[in-house]
Amino acid sequence: MPEQHDPIEDLARFGAGFQAGGGGEMPRTAADVRRRGDQIRRRRTALVAGAAALAVAAITVPVLTLTHGSARSDRDDLITNDPTRALSQADLLTDGDTVYGQGNDWFATGTFEGDGQASFQLCAEQSMTGLGATATFGRTFELRGTLPDAPAGPAAGSFLQETVAAFPSPAAARKAYNQVVAWVQNCGPRAKGQGYPDYRTFDPRSADPAVPDGEATIIESQYGPLPDNLADGISKFIGETGLVLVGDRLAVIDSVVVGSDYNFLPEDGGTPVERMVPKAAARLLPGADLPGNPSPDTSNPPTPSSGGVGATAIPDDFPLAAGWPEIDGDGSTAGPARDLPAFTWSVCGADVPDSPAPVDRMIASWQEPEDGRGRQLSVYATEADAVAAAKAVVEAHRACPEEPADDSGQTPHHVVQDGTAGDESWVIGTWYTYQGSHVPALGVDYVIRSGHTVLILTAGNEGGAADPQGDIATTAGSLLDDAAEPVAQLPTL
Repeated sequence: MPEQHDPIEDLARFGAGFQAGGGGEMPRTAADVRRRGDQIRRRRTALVAGAAALAVAAITVPVLTLTHGSARSDRDDLITNDPTRALSQADLLTDGDTVYGQGNDWFATGTFEGDGQASFQLCAEQSMTGLGATATFGRTFELRGTLPDAPAGPAAGSFLQETVAAFPSPAAARKAYNQVVAWVQNCGPRAKGQGYPDYRTFDPRSADPAVPDGEATIIESQYGPLPDNLADGISKFIGETGLVLVGDRLAVIDSVVVGSDYNFLPEDGGTPVERMVPKAAARLLPGADLPGNPSPDTSNPPTPSSGGVGATAIPDDFPLAAGWPEIDGDGSTAGPARDLPAFTWSVCGADVPDSPAPVDRMIASWQEPEDGRGRQLSVYATEADAVAAAKAVVEAHRACPEEPADDSGQTPHHVVQDGTAGDESWVIGTWYTYQGSHVPALGVDYVIRSGHTVLILTAGNEGGAADPQGDIATTAGSLLDDAAEPVAQLPTL
């Protein structure tokens, strides 16, 4: 096997004489960076240390948005008008249902079944399943400008997620409804524990769901501090949570924006969530006949199986390394092979367990100076095992928005955001600061679950010093583009 090349060493040469922030030499040697990565963050053979998580609102407020979706969908895939219809993604708000105003609107970025890729609300202390739900679906949205001169891309720090759940009885749904209201109202200690010491909320107010026997409550909140890249001295996170109860079904609409005020007049229809409540309630009705889901490129729901799977072994000729550029100069490759060391992570001082264990695994790596990449494909016995394995990695990073500073003062920062590939996917990014100044080191993981398989694409480079989140988005897009062939073949396994 070719000798493994460590791009951290070249990164140190790249940073020789680099003046960090207010002056001074590059704070750490290559050996220090590697040792720090081994001790508290992640240990990955022959790859640049990278990728943990800033997850600015560790549960519900991603600052980085990597998926832009498409324009609003005009598709009308109708829901069957059947009073016994089971809960499904058709019960979720669509692009056409969501509203904001002031030259902005919400656009769908992902759909998932089950308790999802994140908690359904910052203040939630249990999942919907933990509250007794028998079925759960969720959809995420990003806020984008709609005027001709609007900036491209999503509004940083803004986020909308709707979660719908079915319960065994109306009484069970009401109990969950009341519990979520209580969590949001008494969220101060939990918010403080997630890095928001100044969380405050306002009295709940009733909203009209405009359906028979429906009930709705809206709670607004404000909290901070904002991350450095969003802080302007006056803005904060502004949250609006809407709860909609219809029979044995519950919807939670969780909206977060960054701003200094939140002025929506009653004569203009009220707040955005207030205007979305009636449509959310109408979709919860079992006999509803409403336009369906967003176009497939903005909505990618996982479909967990009951246990049956496809192949349990990866073909020897699976193109795991396809799409990487030719090695130029001082570089090396390894694999694809089954005997290379598996990827490992250590997040906030705790190792992420490699569990459930896969039934087959293949790994490949690509190295050049200042650029290291790797891919790991794992096949699991069941789809549920694949879901659990992927989420073990993602949720460990999501729960660790910032590592403690080490003895030299270097601090890793982390972000987690939904991706666009497979049945469900996430981007995990890491950058570093030293005494408030950015350090030129960046890591990105793209975790993709497709059926009973999990593909992890990883990269580490010298980015992140000037624009960490922009560099993470660029790196993630490049990872996915280069891996188009293996990603396309995942559904065949």
